[in-house]
Amino acid sequence: MATRKIGIFCALGPCVLVAVAASLAASGAALAQGSTTSTNVVNLSSAALVAQATPDALRINPTVIPTDVTPLIFSGERGLLSRDLRFALMKRLPERLWFNMTTEASQRLETNPFFTTGGGKTDYAFRIMPNVTVGYNLLKRTSIYCNYFVIKDVFARNARILNFPTTQSLSLGFRHDVPIGRKTNIQFDFQARELWQAVHLHQADFLPAINVTHVVSPSFILFGSSVLQLRGREYFVCPTREIDPFFSVGFLYRRGNWNFTATNTYVLNFRSPPFHGSIPAQGNQSMISDYEISRPVSRKFPALVAFVRAEPVWNWDSHRRPGLSGFDFRLFTGLRLAVNKQPYYASVEQLRQQIKDLEEEEPPPGKPKPAPKASKSPST
Repeated sequence: MATRKIGIFCALGPCVLVAVAASLAASGAALAQGSTTSTNVVNLSSAALVAQATPDALRINPTVIPTDVTPLIFSGERGLLSRDLRFALMKRLPERLWFNMTTEASQRLETNPFFTTGGGKTDYAFRIMPNVTVGYNLLKRTSIYCNYFVIKDVFARNARILNFPTTQSLSLGFRHDVPIGRKTNIQFDFQARELWQAVHLHQADFLPAINVTHVVSPSFILFGSSVLQLRGREYFVCPTREIDPFFSVGFLYRRGNWNFTATNTYVLNFRSPPFHGSIPAQGNQSMISDYEISRPVSRKFPALVAFVRAEPVWNWDSHRRPGLSGFDFRLFTGLRLAVNKQPYYASVEQLRQQIKDLEEEEPPPGKPKPAPKASKSPST
């Protein structure tokens, strides 16, 4: 069994190293990606694509869609850690500290990677996507946190155009939970982040969001999210380039060791007009759906899952602009590894209050019972 555990982590270790190396190399990588300038360009050679690409296309990789760089906060991953290890972490780490670390290694078939209206050129891509969030409870249900993630795609047929650069995001956020009963939770979230999508391109976002989760049963969870992306050029100077509302709904259903997830996200992109200097300049609308089936690879590691995900993407209202138009169908297969620790501060405070109330009602032996508080006489 020990050999099996070592083998699993050794298999995933190179994926994590590839992600780190890719992110370090991104800052010095030459800019050589983009979409096309016409629907016929996808049939030309790589050199012709680079030569005829527009300046905006040379800056933004069309295969990194909005839900990739602004993912949902909700995650239905089960905890990787065993009960013994969770208990050990609870004793050694601060009760206010929480973290969520996810690494996804996937391969996908993509029917229209350049997002053109005249039909794209099918390609195959490998993706590594580590995502790390570390937070701390300031109050009982209020947290401050930092998030960092990397998206690295490696294409088989259009490598010279689409492989560079590496997308990275670093953000500072605040989160407040408002439970409604025992089954519903409303979460107010705000992030200020910097986004690296290409060399010499500055993108910064404010991301206020409202997330709602409702537990119908232990095996069926409904969730929804509304995110307003306010984008500018410099950090904390937004919006000066675009405004992008996101609206998402979905559900998670568990049956035994199988997980079924369905999510649908509608995105509006308001760019130029009314803003000047938007990259890309053309606004558009998108609908991104995700349908995923996953299962743990081993019962000993319930959060190491193998998954299959279908992702149709619709684009419209873009005046047939390459990189923002047409229909793309993606079929993912891969592995996802998640390690998380929940904050215990709210639970511990509630337990302390319950113990305090019990001691006031019935104090321990040898301790005098507190005198009852005198009631005030009614005013005449």
